[in-house]
Amino acid sequence: MSISFVVWLSISVFLLGFWFWTIYILIRQRRAWKFYAEKKKLRYDSNGFYEGISLNGAVDGYKIAIFTSEHSELDARSQRRLSAIEINLHSSLDTYGGIASGGMVKFVETLDMNKEFKPTLKGWDDSYIVRTSNIDYMRKYLSDDRVQKLIELMKEDKLWVVLIFADGQGLLRIDTPLAIDTPKKMDELVKKMIAVARILELKNGESSDLKRQITGSNEKQKTLNVDDDFLDDDIGLELED
Repeated sequence: MSISFVVWLSISVFLLGFWFWTIYILIRQRRAWKFYAEKKKLRYDSNGFYEGISLNGAVDGYKIAIFTSEHSELDARSQRRLSAIEINLHSSLDTYGGIASGGMVKFVETLDMNKEFKPTLKGWDDSYIVRTSNIDYMRKYLSDDRVQKLIELMKEDKLWVVLIFADGQGLLRIDTPLAIDTPKKMDELVKKMIAVARILELKNGESSDLKRQITGSNEKQKTLNVDDDFLDDDIGLELED
């Protein structure tokens, strides 16, 4: 038996095994997502087998979307498929803001927000980003409790996190390459995000207090520019070009 044949056979067995494993994970994930959708009474769209599933509806009073997202690799010649969970906040800020970790940092960098700062709370990683149209406003909003909750979520294994405030809307989103292949995993992630979302919500009277921090700003006349090619999937906010 020649060495070249052994090498070819080894590569073939590896590729075949990888293909079977991928199909197995896809089947497990589809079953888990469908079970979770039925349990939480969410709308379920199976799409094509290789196109990914999407769930929409409400969980614990929050509008939620769960789907497969695609991200361009650094060489821009290939796509990476991740699982994404989006939660719409009930409240928003009277300024534009973007906070992110991991692969979502690049997304926030494309937004038309020209001010950046770094929270001083212990645990904040230099790779994270906070950008805004009004630093004084954002600093006051980002209390230690809110920053701590964001840090805890960002430090979860292999999670990319982004929090966006724009045009009267607030959106919290995570993307992960990990297979969410059991209802328990899905439930744990959603519960963690909802716990963070509740801390991020504005308290009674807080909106008026924050508005007083804005001086000489024309933010209501601004629009936020988003690079539509950065993500193939809508991030859930209708941002103007």
